[in-house]
Amino acid sequence: MKSSTLLVLLCLQAALIMGIFAAVAKENAVGESKAIDINPGQLKCCTNCNFSFSGLYTCDDVRKDCDPVCKKCVAVKTYSGNKFKCTDTFLGMCGPKC
Repeated sequence: MKSSTLLVLLCLQAALIMGIFAAVAKENAVGESKAIDINPGQLKCCTNCNFSFSGLYTCDDVRKDCDPVCKKCVAVKTYSGNKFKCTDTFLGMCGPKC
């Protein structure tokens, strides 16, 4: 075969493969409903910090009241009564320990 024919065939195969990858990527794309809602604020303090290398963190502290920066607090039952835990995801570094 001529080199020009081989080049055309390789280009067609590359275009086909890129189309397949694009279709798979679109099918597996993360929709807005699955996106992480990031709180732009920062907690005053956090002792049990879960930091990831992506720059996001959550705080697993259970406190008697919720931090005013927190958008979503959940009640946690403890032996001494209900306490609260902030379930927000924050961007940045963990604050000082409480």
